[in-house]
Amino acid sequence: MCKIIIFGGTAEGRKLAWYCAGHEIAAAVCVVSEYGAGLLPESPCITIWEGEKDREDIEALLVREKPKMVLDATHPYAAAATENIKEACAGQKITYIRIVRDSQAQGAEGDVRWVCSAKEAADYLSLAEGNILLTTGTKELGIFAGIRDFEKRVYARVLPDEKAVRLCRDMGLAGSHIMAMQGPFSAEMNRAMVSVTKAKYLVTKESGTAGGFLQKLEAAEAMKIQAVVIGRPPESEGISLEEAMKLISPYGRMFRQRIFLVGIGMGGEGQLTGEAVSCLERAQAVIGAGSMVERVDKWCRGKETFLSYKPEEIVPWLEEHAYIEEAAIVYSGDTGFYSGAGAMAKRLEQEGQRYEVVMVPGISTVSFLCGKLKTSWEDVYLASLHGREANVEEMLRRHRRVFLLMEGTKSVDRLLERLKREGYGKVRMSGGMSLSRAGERIVTGTIEELKDMFEEENGFPEGPWAVLLEQGERDER
Repeated sequence: MCKIIIFGGTAEGRKLAWYCAGHEIAAAVCVVSEYGAGLLPESPCITIWEGEKDREDIEALLVREKPKMVLDATHPYAAAATENIKEACAGQKITYIRIVRDSQAQGAEGDVRWVCSAKEAADYLSLAEGNILLTTGTKELGIFAGIRDFEKRVYARVLPDEKAVRLCRDMGLAGSHIMAMQGPFSAEMNRAMVSVTKAKYLVTKESGTAGGFLQKLEAAEAMKIQAVVIGRPPESEGISLEEAMKLISPYGRMFRQRIFLVGIGMGGEGQLTGEAVSCLERAQAVIGAGSMVERVDKWCRGKETFLSYKPEEIVPWLEEHAYIEEAAIVYSGDTGFYSGAGAMAKRLEQEGQRYEVVMVPGISTVSFLCGKLKTSWEDVYLASLHGREANVEEMLRRHRRVFLLMEGTKSVDRLLERLKREGYGKVRMSGGMSLSRAGERIVTGTIEELKDMFEEENGFPEGPWAVLLEQGERDER
């Protein structure tokens, strides 16, 4: 006897299953294929029912399990399955909840042709010329088999499931025209598939975020081909995935999300520590400023991402995505060196036992620059002028060596001007920008020499700098 029954081999269904497993909610999960069953968690709380089910099968399951509620997370296009589930629940007087996806029709850009059905899409493509990348799965493959020159023109992307591949072959597609892969796919991957197949058309359903819909449209637009979109049947009632998780949370135990605060060094792939890579690989979501997330894009594919560095935005997002067990929030440099990681850790600790925070140190800017300069930094005074005001002259009076994080090239130029004016022209400065990345540049000289260099080169590209000042003799005034 279970508390929840979940129908659907969709991404939403899988996330609900993992949520139930993590929160110890007794649930039965119904999927059609063996492949779909293999994606579900192994947990004593989860019972998996595999295979097609008609209304009588569903009613028998409801009578046997007597669930508190049924969550229908079947595909938006599986209208018959939804009707059977809804009617069976009504007959047994069991609460029925439909999980709906937001429509992304307004996000469609480029050359897009909207159709109402697979048949309409097939009829249209039969009159067209050119190869076709079909990304609608196998359910309507028989309809698309009627397309003129189907075996030559159509490339089908289906799940890596034996039944799916067998059906493609039975329809006449050769192995070179079958792409058995698990999605969702990035726009980059979609573009590569369009290029390999020389497709002129990409066929998709309006499958929403979980199905990678916008990434398909982005790829079609980038490759200058037409997207043929089968519009989604209208759904008037239902709740979101996040709302469903909140609804069933009282049936389980308190669940602690593990949050990795990851220092990614200067941002180059070689800058990440082994622990940072391990955390990024494990995380189900990656969060951070856009420039930071972009630098770890390799570990973001197929995962949830949220572009923000503000604790007041990140914590509500984590609450809305309670099914995520482990998330990584990424920061440049080291988490302990003028990093937002400290403020984030304090904010998460205010939530009591809800989060387990793991701090993952990275390679700091100061250690990287000093390593490049082949010098130690145990006697260096550390400070940041990134968004801060500070008396650098006073620092130099008190310390022989001073390291500064600078906000941008213009601020470095102003510092050079000020130090030269105040009599520190003989102080030696080493400055670096775009450290560890393409365009890295490190310059060394006296304040006077570097001021002249900045003027001669008409400035450097704008961007943050790391600066090491080494005290020399003060000018006579």
